[in-house]
Order: sequence, then C-alpha cells, then structure tokens
Amino acid sequence: MINSQAQLKAGAGAAGWSLKKPAAGKAASRAVIYLILLFHLALTGYPFVWMVLSSFKSNKEYFANPWGLPIQWEFENYVKAWNEGINGYLFNSLYITLFSVTGLLVVSTLIGFYLSTRTFKGSKLLLGMFLLGMMIPIHSTLIPLFTIANRIGIYDTFWALFFPYVGFNLPIAVFLAYGFFKEVPRELEEAALVDGCNIYQTFFKIYFPLAKPVLATVTILSFFNIMNDFIFPLIMISNDSLKTLPLGLMMFKGNFSADYSLISAALVITTAPIIVMYVFLQKFIHKGVVAGSVKG
Repeated sequence: MINSQAQLKAGAGAAGWSLKKPAAGKAASRAVIYLILLFHLALTGYPFVWMVLSSFKSNKEYFANPWGLPIQWEFENYVKAWNEGINGYLFNSLYITLFSVTGLLVVSTLIGFYLSTRTFKGSKLLLGMFLLGMMIPIHSTLIPLFTIANRIGIYDTFWALFFPYVGFNLPIAVFLAYGFFKEVPRELEEAALVDGCNIYQTFFKIYFPLAKPVLATVTILSFFNIMNDFIFPLIMISNDSLKTLPLGLMMFKGNFSADYSLISAALVITTAPIIVMYVFLQKFIHKGVVAGSVKG
C-alpha cells in the first residue's frame, strides 16, 4: 500500500515536471522570437527615426551632432522645404498615383473576374500571359516606351507615366483578383442573374464590393511602387511643373553643396502619405494576399 502511494506520488511529480518543461520551452522560444523581432524593429525603424530627428537640425548641427537629439529644434525646415516646391511635387505624385491606382483596380478586377468566371478556349493561356508579365524587367522596356511615347505624342505628359504604371502593376493585380474571384461561390452570380442583373451589374454590385481585401492589397503595393518610382519620371518627364517627388528631391541638392537637414524634412514629407496609407489599409494586406493566392 505504501509502495503504491509512493509510486503514485512519483508519477504525479513526473507528470507535473513534464507539463512544466514544455511550458518553459515555449516561453523560451517566444522570448527568442520577441528578441529577434525587436532587433529587426531597431534595424529597420532607426533609420526613419534618425531621418525625422535630422529634419529638425540645422545643416551645421547635422554634421556636428549626427546621432544625437537636436540641440535646437528647427521647425522652419518643414516650412522651407514646403515653400521650396515640395508641395508641387507632392501634388504631382499624389495625382498620378491615385489616377494610376484607380485605373489599375478597375482593369485588373474586371480581367480577374472575367477569367475566373468565364471559361473559354485560351483563357488559361491568356492568364499565363498576364502572369508572364511579372518576369519582364522594367528597365529593359525603357527605350521602347520612350520611343512609343514620343511617336504618339504623350511624352512629357502624365499619360507617359499612367500607361507604364498600370501595365507593370497589372500582372500581380490580375493574379490576386483571379485567385479571389475563383473562390467566390457561383451561386451568387446565378442569384444575380435570376434577379435580372447583367454581367456588369453582377460585377459592380456583388463581386467588386466583396473584393475589399484584394483591392486594399493591390492599392498598397501599387501605391508604394508608384510613389517611390524614380526611373519612369526621369525618362518620361522633362517639364519641372510635372516632376514627381523622387525627382523633386534632386532639386534640394546643388552641384557643390547640399542642405541635408532640409532634404531630411523633404523626405519626411515624402514618406508621410505612404505611412498614412499603410496604417489605414494594413489589416487588409494579409487577407488580400491569402485570398488572392489560392490556386484556381
């Protein structure tokens, strides 16, 4: 009897130890993950913090005290950067970005909807051709696009940026839209047809509102690409009044000197719209990528 009780106590103790061991191991692995994430946050977040702090320094303090807090906070750097023309470049970038993203969303969702709901001869080949566009290097098309823009008379206009932006962002947008619409039950379309909706009403009243995660994902990805693009405005735009933010930032640097604190303030203004866009739409990114990456 005594031996059996001792055995039960020993077994209970061993069981308790075995339960504590996985819990301790899980806590240790979680601590390691948090340390890695904190290191990554410091590695990627500090350059932005340093840029913001540098934007409040004078150009002299920028070199004398590059890593410390500003001794005197120069808020007028932002006013000066804005008055130097960053406001015009910001408007141009926002204008062409919003215009291009809107066109991209409409075209890509229409194509993705039709290819996912209408099976016809060559539909898979057509989808493959769209996806093949992701493999084309952008820089290999600069000379042909420049020649075409000159010949059709859209060089040095926003149209010279609109068509390349939509075209080069279209493959990934069609891929995500196709994967999402492929998972939408066909019964929704059948019910809409019974109610008298044509194909366009079915798309805009049923499918398009359901695609919010994909729309948000495509918006964020294309917004980042277009707002930060440098090479297309450099090749396609020569008029100063049409230049975008990446080109406008070059105007803050002279041939022999540069006001780096002023450049930092301009960079903060440049990144502000992107950060705001990401904060409002970040919750849709994961949903959109997962929903749009399902193999049809």
